Amino acid sequence: MFQTGAAAFSPATQKTDSPAAPALDLIRLQHYNDAINRLEGILEARPAEPEALTYLATAQMYMDKDFLKAQKSFEAAFRAGGGASFFVSHSHEKIGGNDLVDYCRGWLHLRKSGVRFVPVEGGHGFDQGYSSIVEVQRNRFAKTLFHIKYSEKSQNFRGRTGDESEALLVVALFKKFAR
Repeated sequence: MFQTGAAAFSPATQKTDSPAAPALDLIRLQHYNDAINRLEGILEARPAEPEALTYLATAQMYMDKDFLKAQKSFEAAFRAGGGASFFVSHSHEKIGGNDLVDYCRGWLHLRKSGVRFVPVEGGHGFDQGYSSIVEVQRNRFAKTLFHIKYSEKSQNFRGRTGDESEALLVVALFKKFAR
């Protein structure tokens, strides 16, 4: 069951029972080596820990910017019960170019249950099952941006790297995971 409303998306709800959850803060702060070391330690004890596999793929993607390798790692994490996680900027305005003026940052998670955006600050996240999402596409004017349409809303995002390959990766993984 998906929750809606401001209380459902506070930064506190970002945390999971997974021992890998603290790695999200390290990744957000761009301490990729520390996150990777922590996650590799978890995976030594529990090789199939889904969230550790997911966050390891995230940390390695942001450190190496190897999007093809990241796609394979995210797909393996998804098969293990995890998925893909991206640190994104979410636009609060209509998009007319590559610049975001009014935005917040947060985590975009693609999992078997659907797509979830959890802002670091604020309470305007969302949690949608794949069946309720109408479209996930790159922005036609600014290729580094992508949008997610559901209900009567369209949410615009830019990945941390600002590389159009990251936007393409989100779209490709959504299409694969939503099957």
